[in-house]
Amino acid sequence: MIAINRVSARSVIEYVGALHGLDYAVMAGAARAVRVTRPRQVAMYCARTLCPHVSTPMLGRLLGDRDHTTILHGIRKIERLLPLDEEVREEVARVVAHFRLSSTEPRDLMLSAQIDAASKHLETLISEARSRVDLARLTA
Repeated sequence: MIAINRVSARSVIEYVGALHGLDYAVMAGAARAVRVTRPRQVAMYCARTLCPHVSTPMLGRLLGDRDHTTILHGIRKIERLLPLDEEVREEVARVVAHFRLSSTEPRDLMLSAQIDAASKHLETLISEARSRVDLARLTA
């Protein structure tokens, strides 16, 4: 199997929540208190940064079936705060550094399996094409 070094969006959400003493259920819940919404928005921004393979609709599903426009709003909110708020900037840097430097975090296993299957399929197609070329050479 091909080794994939992609971070799962859920692990980013869980890590940001843990930094604030919130579990995944709270991060994905309906709470609108600032003590929950700000970490949730940071998680949205960090997940989008660290997991470019995850779409905003998928992030919305991971965060309690939120609409993709809600995810975009959260990402843009943090983008606006980054140059203005030192605390937010440090938190984002900490989360990004944690995942970029860590080799023990859970990886996207579904993506790894899909790439493995695609690689095997491609190898089969190449082998069949080589066989046809060899056969054509023999008959020519």
